[in-house]
Amino acid sequence: MDRPSSSSLLRRSFPLLLALAASFPPLSRSSGAPTPALSQPSPHGSLEQTIASLRAQAQANPHSAQDWLRLGEALWLAGKPAEAISPFRKAASIDRRSGEAWLRLGRAYGAAGYRKQALECFRRATKLSPADPAAWLALGTEQVHLSHHAQALPAFEKACRLAPSSTAWFNVGVVYGELNRFPEAVAAYQKALALEPGNIEAWNNLGVAYEKLGRNRDALQAYSKAFLLQPANPTILQNATRVGARIRSPAKAASPPARSAPQVGRSQSVTQSP
Repeated sequence: MDRPSSSSLLRRSFPLLLALAASFPPLSRSSGAPTPALSQPSPHGSLEQTIASLRAQAQANPHSAQDWLRLGEALWLAGKPAEAISPFRKAASIDRRSGEAWLRLGRAYGAAGYRKQALECFRRATKLSPADPAAWLALGTEQVHLSHHAQALPAFEKACRLAPSSTAWFNVGVVYGELNRFPEAVAAYQKALALEPGNIEAWNNLGVAYEKLGRNRDALQAYSKAFLLQPANPTILQNATRVGARIRSPAKAASPPARSAPQVGRSQSVTQSP
């Protein structure tokens, strides 16, 4: 049975990526000062009790951006992004120069399905915190979610310049692939693999890019690397088998489409931030 297309998998992956972003550590403020971490509930308490306590604290200090950020983060951790929008918006309205507040507000909007609002928040975050790679990754991720691949590319490339990571270069490779710019996709995946040789998706997608360029032996080598790392993956097995057959018997080999692993925002924790 055929798998979903690369573009549909990309679009379907984003709600999951945004939901899993609840595992993020507290962000650094644009000024460089750390944000106080959200306290963990005591063994005798609960997350709901923590939320209630933080809500009371924010209401008692309505002009404290940090108190509203803590409340928003608690709601985010509780899997309530729509409810997190209001406290994050209050924090952003109090400290309008805080790139962190706009970044968190954008994530809440995105997870709640408000894509245009999320995009605008991420744009503000990059303007206020231009040296924050997380803001650029978030902007690029949202652009891809909206199928604005050409606009996503400079955002991901900016993140690569600020803090080169396997995640950032993998995202660049995915976008180049969507734009049918396969030589550049090859280079991006190679950079991702130089930073993380165990990146299975990057090995597979490198094989796809090589295959699109007609470099079947290079494609087979990349697929083989991915297969050794994850031999039970049917997509990788299908890709390797097809290219191997084509190399052995070019005239007889069937040519179903190569399958990418398009996980924009990928990292060890499957988030959109480094």
